[in-house]
Amino acid sequence: MTAKNTNAVQQYTQHFHNGDRRGMFKLLVDHYGLQSALYPGSYIHIAPSLYIPTTVYIDSYKKAEDFFKDRTIYEFISKNRVYKEIPIVRYHQSNYNLEFGEKFENFDLLISLYAGFVSQSCKKYLKKEGILLSNNSHGDAGMAYLDKDYEFIAAIYRSNRQYRLTHKNLDKYFIPKKAELNVTKDYLEKIQRGVGYTKTASAYVFRRTTN
Repeated sequence: MTAKNTNAVQQYTQHFHNGDRRGMFKLLVDHYGLQSALYPGSYIHIAPSLYIPTTVYIDSYKKAEDFFKDRTIYEFISKNRVYKEIPIVRYHQSNYNLEFGEKFENFDLLISLYAGFVSQSCKKYLKKEGILLSNNSHGDAGMAYLDKDYEFIAAIYRSNRQYRLTHKNLDKYFIPKKAELNVTKDYLEKIQRGVGYTKTASAYVFRRTTN
């Protein structure tokens, strides 16, 4: 094994030395039986592939392209996966707002973590009744909440690297701390970040509706 190949796996483990959130994907698979995922703005976060047989990653950073060229990454996924199927991993060096050669309405899961308004740009790739996972660092969870094409169905909490999912009291989320604040999709697009809500979670789960 060359030093270059060794560095790719080391890069991953060092970058995510505080945890790669793989427990969150296990939780989603256990609840929703996911078989395919699209991950725009993924960088080198390959944890979904440990639980989901088919995952497509998209990022515009050159370092991510170099990372996905390293075959030891696929060996790492194959060795650490929890499913029986042969892993299918594709990577697109692209801006996710542009076309990148994947079929529309083809994925069970759309992942939006720290990458902008993925829920809007990549909605067309998510199957009807498919699942959107989003956090709110860039405001995308709030954006999805306002979108009639999504239904808010669960919240995810993390404590000591353990994840739990709740369907309770969903009407208590996405209420602005500033009561006078009128949060609209245009407003979120303008500020490019999440607003403060009275009740928050680590991540949020939406279902794409058939409307």
